[in-house]
Amino acid sequence: MTLLYLLVTLAVTAVLLLFLLRPGAARATTVWGLAALLPLLAALVVALAHRA
Repeated sequence: MTLLYLLVTLAVTAVLLLFLLRPGAARATTVWGLAALLPLLAALVVALAHRA
């Protein structure tokens, strides 16, 4: 389960970097949402890793 959330976190990071490197490719709300989701996913991965 931890691996799944880690892969999702890395995918969100890649999409966010793609949007940040290509100005105008996404709306500001999309970039803001991905940026807000990233710390939550990272905390979830760490919590699941330490639980096991």
